[in-house]
Order: sequence, then structure tokens, then C-alpha cells
Amino acid sequence: MFYLSALIAILGAIGYQYTVKRVPVSLNPIVSVIGSYIAVLILSFILLPFFPAKGGLVQHVRQLNWIQLAIAGSILLIELGFLLMYRYGWNLGTGNLVTGVIVNLGLLSLGVTVLGEKVSWINAVGIVICIIGVALIGYRP
Repeated sequence: MFYLSALIAILGAIGYQYTVKRVPVSLNPIVSVIGSYIAVLILSFILLPFFPAKGGLVQHVRQLNWIQLAIAGSILLIELGFLLMYRYGWNLGTGNLVTGVIVNLGLLSLGVTVLGEKVSWINAVGIVICIIGVALIGYRP
């Protein structure tokens, strides 16, 4: 399941980036997000039997808290951000790459400052290379 979960995430990310780039410009971006999440809700209910809730579904629903609202807000920003990026000229190949590197650098910073994770010298070299790469990829002459 370790590698299968990564494969699911990779396939989802590729499918997401490709399809969000194809959303018609004439479609209101908020309506697009609403439509997507109605579909996600339906698909989630279909998948629910394949992920049984130990102790019953009600017990799991009771564990929902502010974190789900924070995740929802983050998802909305991701959806809207990528939709608008592609509408305003970002290429499929560079838009996700540039944001992905910056997001990972932000997560690295959070890991070090908030979670106490360590960065080796080789990691620091990789970070510098990533920053240079983003600058080169995002450069528009």
C-alpha cells in the first residue's frame, strides 16, 4: 500500500492538472469548483464501502473538527489558484512545476521551524538548485 498510495496521488495530480487546464474559459471558476466537489462528494459515497469505518461511521463523523474546514479552505485556494493560473497564461508544464517547488520549499521551512526536522548540507545544496531551477523555469524574456 506504501507505493500504491503514492501512485494514486501521482495519477490524481496528473489528471487534475490536465483537466483543470481544459476547463472552459467561459465557465465561472467558482461554479467549476462547486461542480467538481459535487462530483467528489458522489464519488466519495461510492468509495465509502471499500474503506470500512472501524467502530461505525457515526464514530468517525464525530471526530470531524476544524481541520476539515482548514483542508477545505486550502483545497479551494488550490482549485481556484490553478484554474486562474491556466486561464491567465501559465503553461501546463511550468505552472505546476513552479508552484510545486515553491510549495515544497515552504513545507521544508515548516518542517524545520515548527516540527524540528533536520536539513543536511546535501539537502541545502538541493534547495539552492531548486530555487535556481524555479527562477530559470519561470523566467519570461
